[in-house]
Amino acid sequence: FEVPAAMGAQVGRPRETVWSIAGDGGFQMTMSELATIAENKIPVKIAIINNNSLGMVRQWQELFYKKNYFASVYSGNPDFVKLAEAFGILGLRAQHKKEVEPVIVKAMEHQGPVVIDFRVEPEENVYPMIPSGTSVAEMIEEPRRVAVR
Repeated sequence: FEVPAAMGAQVGRPRETVWSIAGDGGFQMTMSELATIAENKIPVKIAIINNNSLGMVRQWQELFYKKNYFASVYSGNPDFVKLAEAFGILGLRAQHKKEVEPVIVKAMEHQGPVVIDFRVEPEENVYPMIPSGTSVAEMIEEPRRVAVR
């Protein structure tokens, strides 16, 4: 949903810089919108957090299911930079921490749409998260071991 939402926000606020921040799995669910972005010259910036997996699903499997990974790894991701370029969109990649700031600066300087492929470790988790069946009061705010159900 990140990409279509960012497109709508960008169209609604044309003088603002709008970023879509998506995981590689989530991005692939709406990457067809690159055609709409290119066709309409929507200058949205797309940051793909690429860990070659459905990150949230993988994180749940790690924390709650004893690392019993199933159907959460993407071994065949496309080259997101080439995909962007195929639509005439600027594609950038950051594989190391030292490359993060320069690609963000380049994206901000570019007047049109940009896709950035940020490569991260597959085991990198995202917090806070709310375990299934719990309330916001029980959210996990930082990495810790949790009980396996």
